Amino acid sequence: MVTSVVEVLGNVFEFAFKLGFLKGRVEDYESFKESGFEEIKSKFLSNELEELAFVWEQLKGLVPFELGNPPQELKNLGLGQTDKNTLLFLFLLGYYEGSLYGKGFRDIKDIRFIKYQLGEGSQIAGIYINADLLFIADGVLYVVDFKLGGAEGDIRTLLDKGEGVIPYRVYGLPVNVSLGEVGFERFVLSLLEMEEELLSLKTANPELKGFLQVISYGVDYLCEEKPKDVREVSLSLFYPLAEPFSARFYWNGEDLSPYRERVRQLYEKIKQIDWEYSQAVAESRARRERLLEEVPKEIERLKEEMQKRENIEEIIEPGKIAETRKHVGKELDDFFSKTQDIKALCLLHSAGSGKTTQTRNRILMQEGKHIVLYMATRKVLVDREYKKLKDLKDVLEGSGKGIDPRDKEYIKVFEYLKHSNKSIGLVYEKRQDSKGRHVENIGDTYRNLSANSGILKRTVEQILNLIGKKDIIWALCTQQALVESQFGKATSEHLKELASRRITDQYTFHIILDEFLGHSNGLYAIEEMFNFLEKVKQKGGRANLYLFDANGYSPAILKKLLEEYGEFKVVPESLVIVDFKEEEDFKHKDIEVSVRAKHGYPSPKIIVKRKFLFVDEVKKVGEAKEELVNRIVGYIKHTFKDKHNQTAFLFLQSKELLAMLKTRLEDEGYSCLVATADSRKSQERINQGNEDIILSTSALSRGIDLSRPHKPINKIYAIIMDFGIESNLVEMLQAISRARGDEETEKNPKEIHFVYPIYPQWDSSIERILEYEPEADEQILRLMITKHTLNQKLLLDKVVFGIVEQFVKSGKEKVLVPLPTQYATRYIPHEVANMEGFLSFLENIIPFVEDKEKKDKVEKLYNTLLSAIFVSVVQIDFKKEFEYYHPYILFEKQQVRYHFDNEKRGKIKKLFEELKEILEDHNQDKTNELKSFIEGGLPSTLENMPTIIPVYALVLTEHFLREKEQVNFKIRGRIGRGEADALMGSVKPTTYCFVGTEKEYACVPLGEDYPYKEVLSGRFAKFPIEFIIKLLGD
Repeated sequence: MVTSVVEVLGNVFEFAFKLGFLKGRVEDYESFKESGFEEIKSKFLSNELEELAFVWEQLKGLVPFELGNPPQELKNLGLGQTDKNTLLFLFLLGYYEGSLYGKGFRDIKDIRFIKYQLGEGSQIAGIYINADLLFIADGVLYVVDFKLGGAEGDIRTLLDKGEGVIPYRVYGLPVNVSLGEVGFERFVLSLLEMEEELLSLKTANPELKGFLQVISYGVDYLCEEKPKDVREVSLSLFYPLAEPFSARFYWNGEDLSPYRERVRQLYEKIKQIDWEYSQAVAESRARRERLLEEVPKEIERLKEEMQKRENIEEIIEPGKIAETRKHVGKELDDFFSKTQDIKALCLLHSAGSGKTTQTRNRILMQEGKHIVLYMATRKVLVDREYKKLKDLKDVLEGSGKGIDPRDKEYIKVFEYLKHSNKSIGLVYEKRQDSKGRHVENIGDTYRNLSANSGILKRTVEQILNLIGKKDIIWALCTQQALVESQFGKATSEHLKELASRRITDQYTFHIILDEFLGHSNGLYAIEEMFNFLEKVKQKGGRANLYLFDANGYSPAILKKLLEEYGEFKVVPESLVIVDFKEEEDFKHKDIEVSVRAKHGYPSPKIIVKRKFLFVDEVKKVGEAKEELVNRIVGYIKHTFKDKHNQTAFLFLQSKELLAMLKTRLEDEGYSCLVATADSRKSQERINQGNEDIILSTSALSRGIDLSRPHKPINKIYAIIMDFGIESNLVEMLQAISRARGDEETEKNPKEIHFVYPIYPQWDSSIERILEYEPEADEQILRLMITKHTLNQKLLLDKVVFGIVEQFVKSGKEKVLVPLPTQYATRYIPHEVANMEGFLSFLENIIPFVEDKEKKDKVEKLYNTLLSAIFVSVVQIDFKKEFEYYHPYILFEKQQVRYHFDNEKRGKIKKLFEELKEILEDHNQDKTNELKSFIEGGLPSTLENMPTIIPVYALVLTEHFLREKEQVNFKIRGRIGRGEADALMGSVKPTTYCFVGTEKEYACVPLGEDYPYKEVLSGRFAKFPIEFIIKLLGD
């Protein structure tokens, strides 16, 4: 149960952080310390917390201290959930975080403090003297506000159960929205253009208020003081455990005074809007009775609205795909007719519009000699393109089966090449193992970056061998081959060997990046290819760059993305607000770029149906999953009757639920195919099989061919989960677009079912909100949560429908484009990275194993392997170079201990031998990796790699853990709001704090080296889903 101590803890965190940060930096440090301790002590006493007031008084004599040498009284405090321990943990955490944050500002003289005292300086909202922390350092204005963010409950759980998670998240489910601006003035203007939408919100969560609060402080200070030494603005909300909100903008002295009062008033008005759960504080009996009467009525109204939507079919009339395909052809013809030697074309037309096919055909029919480098983010795309070209090459050389007689355009290409007597040379370098032998790789991508080592180098060597021997040299590889080495050299540097005068005088270059947003290095790849175009230009050569991706949607987006990426080297996953245009032209690196788009869908109409699935009250999460699966199966049985003549496609971002669904659907008489990127069987059975239902996660979102004319896919079930809706929308749009067949199939309407699971309330959710609203009435709060959940689902449905409707036809005015994370990729080879590859392989094929006994054993092998792997940091040396990104310490090269439980090795080996044949049938390459690991094993090993150590892990080990005490943390996938890859994060390994012969600290090894500063902090705004609704024009 939450105690009244939570009311003071927000002040404790802020004060402790400042004690650490200001030490040695301000002249009045002692008076600041004295007055701060007295002020907070009086708050403890006024809340009748005498014991904590006594502890607080003792603390005063123990600080400040050096981080490496804490006082004995603050060591070996022990685990256990008490008010005293919670207070000490939060204080020490804040003190450490402030001290470490301060180490990022090396030169004390360069810091100009504007506001650091506790409390507000004015009753007027939004003016800068009310800021928690405001200072200028090295040309940057820092505006920081401190929030507790529910940390009290998480700290109690940590000290009580000895378990935690990395990362911690603030409560709620906001969506990343990028206004696409890197300049502060332009951002503020864009924000004010959304003023009406913001003010129409009926509820505002604490983070949205905090975001507007720091914006208001920043604008007010810049207008009032007009500093000459500020060129950048950094806005932050700091939480003790959770990752911060942080936004950074450039400011070139622009006059913000026209916006000053509007921004301040916007914050003041939003500040007055209650967070919905604040209404659960029933201050009188009459108010409580009124809420107990009104809220259930509102819940019933929302349920009626859900039922109403379920009973209505909405028809979307998409743009005609034939017109989209025609538009692609026209734009390609216009592009080829341009006289510039160096130019770029970006086509953002819908999936299925023939961007790749029509480009290939036109290049093949161009006069002269050509070198083509085709790169795609999915191996299946590269394989398909290679097959098309190989078939053509074989026919030209008098071998092969010939060309499909139905493909009239390709026959034209063949006739042209035959009569012009042109020769084709193909280059497709495959992955090699460590001994240089070619190995088979069947899967979605080369996720293990070491697989790409040398691919581009060998590709260039093969092209060079064909110069002068072939008229058309067509090379293919995955986009993932574009990486930087650990020493900073890019693999794209190999391409410069092609930019010699001997080659540029003979050949025209064509670089194709197909579905470039399908991997995190898309924008990096574009920049590298522009660099190559510049080299060709310097040699007086000719080169065309082609960029394809339907997910870009609006031509207005590319310039914004290149600007943002150019400044920050990272673009977090988000919904980007842009104007829709069918065309835009601009120059990038002095090269003309033409961006074009027109959207359609391979069906005359889309019938949209909804289902809101209520999962009954259950005690365990596992039971809720089973109940949800039963409900989904029941809905499919009710809506999918014609299984003999058509196929249903179900999209769900949960492998565990997919496996459960497959079993239950088969029990009901449906034949199922779980399509996975790690099994070669998927593509064959999709095209040639007769299964009733194809189930998949995002593995099928790009590149896969869902053509099945004998049993077309006309029904699509999208199970919409709440988490990560930005990236899920990207994948879902792709999945829906892929559900097309031959020309006959495309004449049929498509039926899309949006299915929204609604889970029961969990006590943990109630407790989390009580941390924000300790005075809330629990009965009313439960009702409010139910109401809020139902309302959010209805709003989510509008967002999903609105974006899908937008994507199947060309938009109007402002549009929302869901984008995945983008950053440069750097290849850092080490053995540990291989573990994630084969663990993911095992996890992915579990639902695909037919035999139940074998399936259980694969799952057992996976779980046993995972449970045998632990990771921690042993020695932390603060004299070494490190950087602090709240609440993490980043060491670029830190020794990380990977430990494998040898007691489990025999059990693992036995399971592997029993399953070896099945595993090889799915993927020989991954099976060999797994075999090598089991035989060679991973002894307790130390690896130097980029690593983050959460400050709360440091505090636990240094101050709380006694000998042999241990606290475990599950690493949950991605770190930082910019979504840094945690090494093995996709399989959720365990890390821990432990005191034994050595002190061990929980840590997160990072998978790749890219701009950590941006990725760990992010540079975007979180908005509630209500705001998104307004942007869609509702």
